Amino acid sequence: MLPGANVENEATEDGEYDDSLSEDESESLSDIDDCDVDAYIHNEEEKNIKKMLWERVNRVYVMEQAAKEAVTTANKKAFEGKFGNSSEDFLAARAAAAAKSRKGMKQKRAHEAKSIAPTQSAAEAFGQMSNEKKSLNSKVNLDRLEELFNDMEEDEMGSADDY
Repeated sequence: MLPGANVENEATEDGEYDDSLSEDESESLSDIDDCDVDAYIHNEEEKNIKKMLWERVNRVYVMEQAAKEAVTTANKKAFEGKFGNSSEDFLAARAAAAAKSRKGMKQKRAHEAKSIAPTQSAAEAFGQMSNEKKSLNSKVNLDRLEELFNDMEEDEMGSADDY
């Protein structure tokens, strides 16, 4: 460990924490000789021996991983062989489909705009819109909305009579 890596916060008398670094000397490697440290670190020959032992103990795992890698490589080559140039074809087809969809939506909106008659009141406009969009009826309390529109019409009639 590095010096100062073992940090502890100790509470002071007033209950606050002291953030000063407290270092445990037994955690420092400065008192260990270099030759002792070298004894813990493996050289190339020891690395190879340890690797061979691990592979021998875990032979089944190593074989499974090699088989998975072989299957993945074979699938990738088969996919590339079958669909090698199709990414460009796919992108072109997707762009054409999007353009066709946009054109169809524009035509549909234009047709709807021509077929809708102008309304005389907000109630009529909402009625036309709710007939087109059925999902709106489940979200709006139509009875209460009709009452509001009737109240508005009565207020307009009453204010028109006042003049």
